[in-house]
Amino acid sequence: MMTKLAALGQRIIIYGGGVGGAQLAKRLSGRAKVTLVDPHDYFEVPMAAPRNMVRPDFAQQAIMPFAQVLPHVEHVRARLVELRPDGGSVRHPDGTQTTISGDIVVLATGSGYVNDLVRAAQGSAAERRAFYAQYHQHLLAARNVVIVGGGPIGVEIAGEISQNWPDKKLTIVEAGPRLLAGTSAAASAHAAKVLGARGVTIITGERVEPDPLHGADVLTIGGVARTTGGRALAYDLLVWCVGGRPNTEYLRPHLSHVVNERGQVRVTPDLRVLGQQRMFALGDITDLPENKMAWFTNHHVDIAAANVATVLAGERLPLKTYKPRTGNPMMAVTLGSNAGVTHLPAPIGIVRASWANRKIKAAHMLVPKYRRIFGA
Repeated sequence: MMTKLAALGQRIIIYGGGVGGAQLAKRLSGRAKVTLVDPHDYFEVPMAAPRNMVRPDFAQQAIMPFAQVLPHVEHVRARLVELRPDGGSVRHPDGTQTTISGDIVVLATGSGYVNDLVRAAQGSAAERRAFYAQYHQHLLAARNVVIVGGGPIGVEIAGEISQNWPDKKLTIVEAGPRLLAGTSAAASAHAAKVLGARGVTIITGERVEPDPLHGADVLTIGGVARTTGGRALAYDLLVWCVGGRPNTEYLRPHLSHVVNERGQVRVTPDLRVLGQQRMFALGDITDLPENKMAWFTNHHVDIAAANVATVLAGERLPLKTYKPRTGNPMMAVTLGSNAGVTHLPAPIGIVRASWANRKIKAAHMLVPKYRRIFGA
């Protein structure tokens, strides 16, 4: 535990208010002054996004203002644009830039996506809820929907749409050989079986030809998606669910040596940034060889919270280390609110039963869990 004397006057700067950064801010807020820098004014349960699209009322619980859930954390609404030895240069919504510095820096800036569907680049809780309401109207009107990407988000969106609107023509285009590449072939096969039984067309081994306009504009309606396999897929709504890229450009001017070729931050086993004694990183941006999933990020938070406390307290204790979940196929994927597939550690393995998947995630999308974490 950090002593009150050691914490007095010290400041922790956390960049990024997603699953990792927001939880860490909550954990450390009673031990030292914590400043959370994020271009949003809210925390959003990311697992709830597919449900929010078909049921915008669900977003009322899944989106929680920082002012409500992190009352003892200073929130600076801004984006980190350059990290320097003397602090971080951040850009505010009005375009102005200021410098923020602290005794400990934590990088939890997550991933950036081709558009705002999975995670908005910036904005308020009210704007995010309004987005889901607008997107819902587009879904209602669309008869042909093409989903680009057969990872967890793409599959879950397909599950939501096919359950709620079974009359819509729905197609998933996945570049790899199967859906859900990050989990087991058995879990993938079950997801494909359920979606196929609902009439969803699954195309694997093909990519949709790059279309910057439609990729960037999440609300673009109508067009033809052309695949590398020569297919022309007419659509009313095109849903881009390709993987994100680590938000780490702010490191390149002064700390480029800690960024690998994938844009990930090189971290040591104690989750400190390579060569940095008082800078930590967690979540999607790390170079840890494991699936980038919230379940694993929760473990990052445990290690980071303990190690930040030790460093700030000045204790000469060995820091805790994190063992990456390399090759771990653990994953819970919903197929609407009534079905799903989960790969749990042995001896349980693949969970296909609808009632079990409803209990694990499908019924609630983990929103109650995160509301409990944040005391909302």
